[in-house]
Amino acid sequence: MTAALTAVLALIEQILPLLGSSQANLIASIIDALTKWLPLIIQEVSALYTPVKNIIEALSANPATTADQLATLQQLDAQVDTAFEAAAAAVDPDAPAA
Repeated sequence: MTAALTAVLALIEQILPLLGSSQANLIASIIDALTKWLPLIIQEVSALYTPVKNIIEALSANPATTADQLATLQQLDAQVDTAFEAAAAAVDPDAPAA
């Protein structure tokens, strides 16, 4: 499943530069997909962190992104960061024992 999701995320990354100011519906579709895939992304965060962060960053910078979409992207960004930090702490040999 990770390979398929990685391929889809890579495809999304490739089309991001093509999004113009009239693409709010496509941006909404991408955000909806990220939201739906978030449980899988979090489960495989070490492999999917960079492409997801790139997508969030590109959509956040797009002028067609609405305020509501930007708020959703900020929430997704925080969730991905939290999951990545938790995964990193789980494998950090210097992390304090819980």
